Amino acid sequence: MKTIRSGMPSLHPNQIFAMTYRKYVSAGALTAIAFLTMPQSAAAQPATAGVGQAFPARAMRLVVPFAPGGSTDTLARIVGQRWAESLGQPVVVDNRPAAGGIVGADLVAKSQPDGYTSLVGAISTMAIAPALYAKLPYHALNDFAHAGLWVTFPLAMIVPAGSPMTGLKSFMDHARAKPGTLRFGAQGIGTSSHIFAEWMNSLAKIKVVIVPYKGGGPALTGVLSGEVDYAMVAVSTAIAQVQAGKIRALGVTSVQTTPHLPNVPSIASVIPGYDALNFHGLHLPAHTPAAIVARLNSETAKILKRADVTERLNGFAMDISAGSPEHYRAFIKAQIEQWGPVVKSSGMRAE
Repeated sequence: MKTIRSGMPSLHPNQIFAMTYRKYVSAGALTAIAFLTMPQSAAAQPATAGVGQAFPARAMRLVVPFAPGGSTDTLARIVGQRWAESLGQPVVVDNRPAAGGIVGADLVAKSQPDGYTSLVGAISTMAIAPALYAKLPYHALNDFAHAGLWVTFPLAMIVPAGSPMTGLKSFMDHARAKPGTLRFGAQGIGTSSHIFAEWMNSLAKIKVVIVPYKGGGPALTGVLSGEVDYAMVAVSTAIAQVQAGKIRALGVTSVQTTPHLPNVPSIASVIPGYDALNFHGLHLPAHTPAAIVARLNSETAKILKRADVTERLNGFAMDISAGSPEHYRAFIKAQIEQWGPVVKSSGMRAE
């Protein structure tokens, strides 16, 4: 199990990026979530997009740059299944969990710009990585067609059910009394959970040990097994285990509490000014025809407005934020400007 001391100036996520990239790009497992062949489906009403044939005309790949079981994976499977229904082609969810999402994002950035390979992006791949990595293999703004924001959501700070830390104050007291002993399960170096935690550590003036995992699901397992003392995961990832009494939620990263964990306070209640939200949206390689980008944006907007999808995502504490590609690009630019200084002031750096 690899650990990293919080606050160290040089971090090395998953060994060397190039080695990790070769490992996961060559061995990534594909998971087919829907295979539909409906001649009267939406695919029968094509968008030629200037590429010489109807789109889509074959199976599509939706890359999730994290392990199965986390919020990104959950959202991808909800949308991907309904893409298959509305577009009339198979949709394959491809999990590429490595280097805080960088491997999966780079894979999509370097794919053919034909609409058949897309990415479910997150704050880590689009807003944090540009400041964290000295040599990021892609440009977050210029190497993608940003097709649309999907959702925003807070993370929940969780501990094992038997933990002596019963609330945020007792957590802070414990961390300050024994600096550098608490083990924090991050969803990977440079992910939202890692940066949100580092920001909290900085504001609260505490030091912990960072234990990187490959996604929210594995980090949750680390808490359940007692391998780590606490983690920050999406509410959607944690809520079932919280309700079952197997873990305890101490706080949420949003400035407001969430109705899904009504008795859990915001971290801002003990650290004024703290407010952090993750987001997910759709990205395609740069130079993807505008008609294809618009088609996928439109299809996804319809899906996100469906009552069954809205109810399910709201149940995961995700706020739907569907908008235009132009809006999403501006949103990402603003996120880079917001989180870049936080990363740099923390002294974190990944090679």
